[in-house]
Amino acid sequence: KENSSLVHILKMSNSKAALDDDHFFFSQTILSIILATPAVLSNVLLLITISRSTNASQRIWQTPATLLVVNLSMCDLLAGLVPGYGSLYYDISILRGQRRANLVGIQRFLTISAVVTNIVSSGTITAMSFDRLFMVSSPLHYKVLVTKTKIKVAMAFIWIYSLLFACLPLMGVATSTFVLLYCHLHVSVPLIILPMVYWKTFRALRLHNNQMQDVADNERRQHMGMAHRNRECKMVSAFLLVLILFYASFAPQFIAQNIFIFHPKYVYIDTFRFFLFTTNKVILVNCCLNPFVYAWRIPTYRRAFQAVFSGCFRLPRNTVDNRTDHTRSGNS
Repeated sequence: KENSSLVHILKMSNSKAALDDDHFFFSQTILSIILATPAVLSNVLLLITISRSTNASQRIWQTPATLLVVNLSMCDLLAGLVPGYGSLYYDISILRGQRRANLVGIQRFLTISAVVTNIVSSGTITAMSFDRLFMVSSPLHYKVLVTKTKIKVAMAFIWIYSLLFACLPLMGVATSTFVLLYCHLHVSVPLIILPMVYWKTFRALRLHNNQMQDVADNERRQHMGMAHRNRECKMVSAFLLVLILFYASFAPQFIAQNIFIFHPKYVYIDTFRFFLFTTNKVILVNCCLNPFVYAWRIPTYRRAFQAVFSGCFRLPRNTVDNRTDHTRSGNS
């Protein structure tokens, strides 16, 4: 009787553990669908807008900053497709009963792709902050300091560096060392650099505005002061939006990974396990909102979107006139 009761207890514990695993991976599946889908759609729309904007917004491709926007959008699209939908495939495979040992290769590929896209995203956002700084602080020399060739070289360097860094565990680097380097080089450093760069950009803008007001006469000085204050307010709100989005997206993963490195046994706690896996998907929020932060807020991109997709949301004028005439003839 004691043996049978012990066997019964073991079966009950195993079934409870299996049920908990099903709930865990089901919740991760829902998160993948909710976060990966808008990340893919928003970046696909942005890339189509930029690639097909020929007549209405030719100026889009004439600025080096657009190359950075395209690079960030391609990175976010890749993050939604591979780590996003890839983790969805992994979770569904677990729910369907596949053994985790058979999915090790997929899990390793998803980890490498997630590291690559996160590093490229962080590097591109940092490069865009320096681009804004050069534009505001050195407007006369901006076209010399920032060129398309330099931007392409910088983007190639970011991608090559991210690929090499993601392969460090395959070269024998310990997992704990790799995670610490990943967190502090690509999260801690940008979290320190971005506020400093944006503060210098704001100060350069204010200095430029003060110089313009000193040159202007008394009648125009008041009008220019109001315009400059509005411009400064918009820039401050944009900077705060970028910083809040970056902190909110990368900080949870930074915290979870550091806790996991120093307390690896916490992974067996259900609450921390859910937090650890969820933070890897929270970064997709950054991928969803980046097109709105870096593109759709700018009128040039909004006009390009309207020019490219105007036919998809409203009927041509001839069609509307024909339907109106047909309705009038029917009523008569």
